[in-house]
Amino acid sequence: MRLYIIDDHYLIIEGLYSSFDLESDDFKVIGGSLTLAEALQKISPESIDLIILDLFLQQSNPVSNIRQLRQAFPTIPVVILSQESCLTWQVEMFWNGAKAYLNKTDEKSIIKQRLLQVAAGEIVMTDDVSKILVSNQDPQNNYQLIPDYKDIICELANGMNIEEIAIKMNQSSSSIEKKLNRIRNCFHARTNSELVYKALLRQNPH
Repeated sequence: MRLYIIDDHYLIIEGLYSSFDLESDDFKVIGGSLTLAEALQKISPESIDLIILDLFLQQSNPVSNIRQLRQAFPTIPVVILSQESCLTWQVEMFWNGAKAYLNKTDEKSIIKQRLLQVAAGEIVMTDDVSKILVSNQDPQNNYQLIPDYKDIICELANGMNIEEIAIKMNQSSSSIEKKLNRIRNCFHARTNSELVYKALLRQNPH
């Protein structure tokens, strides 16, 4: 897996360079930037598998940063790596397309495992974040389904099965099933049919 790091602390980039060994970890950091502007100029989509982004870059906005990356490189997963543990920021990043939110204090083995999950097509989030993202329980935080989850439910409603959804979304069947399990749990739905009904009812309560 070829990684690109965007962090305004040079020591963080250097630390990640030394943390991954291609021969033993199947990871390789092939580039790094201290600013988003530099990264947008240097990143070549053909040579990158995953982008690791610091939440707070100097003189920039976290939401704008991830939106610019997602617009410039829509096929490359973005993982947030930060010391900030605030739930609100985690929700905001996932809502704008992040595939995982990791803490810089996490053990190296945990970070590697989460990156492998993202590479397999998973979205790695805590249950607390998931409950917010798949429910519209707080009127002041008008969060609904994140794009991946919403697409899965829409395809279920259109009559597709898990294998067909996996092919259309270019993900593995096991990844789709894991996401469905998470969504069903949050909606307290026992079956996919019940999930579709509850999701549509929430989007159209009247």
